[in-house]
Amino acid sequence: MEPSAAPSAKRVLLVRGGVLTPFSGIGGAFHDLKTALEEGQISGWRTAGVEEYNLGERASGLKRLRERWFRHPSRVVSSIKNLRKKGEVDLVFVSDQEQAHLVPSNSAVPVVVYVHDFFHLFPHIITLSGERVEVGEPRPGFIRRRDLRRLMKGLQRADAFICSTRAVAQACKQHFPDTPLYQIPYAIDVERHAPPAVLPPAPGALSPDACHLLVVGSHDPRKRLAFLMRVLAQLPKNVANDVRVHHIGGDGCPHGGPSATSLANDQGVNWHWVGSNISDDVLNAYRWHCEALLFPSGAEGFGYPTVESMAAGQPVLASDRPAHNELMPEGTVLDPEDVEVWVKAIVEVHATWLGRDGDARKPEPTLMEHVSFLAPERFNREMSDAWDTIASS
Repeated sequence: MEPSAAPSAKRVLLVRGGVLTPFSGIGGAFHDLKTALEEGQISGWRTAGVEEYNLGERASGLKRLRERWFRHPSRVVSSIKNLRKKGEVDLVFVSDQEQAHLVPSNSAVPVVVYVHDFFHLFPHIITLSGERVEVGEPRPGFIRRRDLRRLMKGLQRADAFICSTRAVAQACKQHFPDTPLYQIPYAIDVERHAPPAVLPPAPGALSPDACHLLVVGSHDPRKRLAFLMRVLAQLPKNVANDVRVHHIGGDGCPHGGPSATSLANDQGVNWHWVGSNISDDVLNAYRWHCEALLFPSGAEGFGYPTVESMAAGQPVLASDRPAHNELMPEGTVLDPEDVEVWVKAIVEVHATWLGRDGDARKPEPTLMEHVSFLAPERFNREMSDAWDTIASS
């Protein structure tokens, strides 16, 4: 008897809105998933295509809104119908909750949304060290309120959610208790961040006579850069004189507050804004040559900076808050409200730097090993299993 033919691979249509840089968290996650599908790394699945658009950087607000609310959703519906008619799609994967309006009504194909967080759909305020910290935008404008209503309706239409961390899973269960949920942590390619045996030259801003610290992420209030400035301002003078902090990410506050650079100047902090949309090569160079990552964020859906720094063998000082407290080695997170604890931790980093007497910092293999549970092979296997279940339900 001839062996029976192997079952043909199922096909998933990847859907998102405007094109995002692969150097952003959500953009990078989508890029990696698309690449894994194209390279046949997700067992039993292949791509049915990608629905996205690119208006460039100079499109008017009206054009962007028309594309987001009308033209792109119409194209997505048409694409699903055409692919379904030809028998070329088994599942639709929507990249994130900010694109949930793209979930069609009465879809003939199951639709799953990857939920990264609910900060903007369900904004709230947390109080840390006496400060009220906004998580999400509590006072969106008229257009954004209408946009959020569209997202909410789309989420209610979804057949399933996939999320990355326990913190987001709890939010999904709280707000959408009847929607099937799969928790699948992101994949991290450790080799992409691992330092080579011979490091490339340090970026020009990293002078050899300073203790360089790194901050990665936006200046959204939940990132708590204002708290970090207070910590840095209270370092002993001999430590503060040696410390220079480099910020990769947005300098401006999206809610209209002062920029991170302004806060640093007000506190007398030696602060260098590197910029945003930095390539992996440049970002890795900062990770490899800076002494530690500072991550005082009060709320994260996942928190790429912490795991990527650990994958690079770079020490991390992170607050004991979701979701990075799920991802850091047990017992290493810092009290998010205790300035003295943060000051002490930075002083210890400085002492280690001083004790090396000019020698380069060596990567910490225990940190690199710690993030091995985020291996792409595990992610691809779990995603395949979840898609199989959703597509057959």
